[in-house]
Amino acid sequence: MFKYHSPLPLGLGGQVLAAKHIVVIADPYTVYAFRLLGAEGYAVNSPEEAARVVEELIPREDIGLVLLSAEYYDRVRKAVEKFRRVHGDVVVARLPTVREPGKPMDVQKELLKALGMG
Repeated sequence: MFKYHSPLPLGLGGQVLAAKHIVVIADPYTVYAFRLLGAEGYAVNSPEEAARVVEELIPREDIGLVLLSAEYYDRVRKAVEKFRRVHGDVVVARLPTVREPGKPMDVQKELLKALGMG
């Protein structure tokens, strides 16, 4: 599993900070892609399933980032707020997925920018 470390590995008291997990809660295709990168993933197909997974993560202390599918993010707000009350230091972010309509992309422009020519 992918774990990230703080850029400053020492805490205020000089103790070494533990590695934290990245957790993805999304549709099966998105979860599969992130699992290939080493993240921990939970495939869900409804807002109810997503809320249940978020609530099941509450007891865990080894999570540093939760990426929650944009498709479900607004509909599971209560579970996210409950999670944040317990884990104020954990980032919970909205994750755009293939099911969410996005802005059209100018592929040529983005490619040139990626190559340093745009």
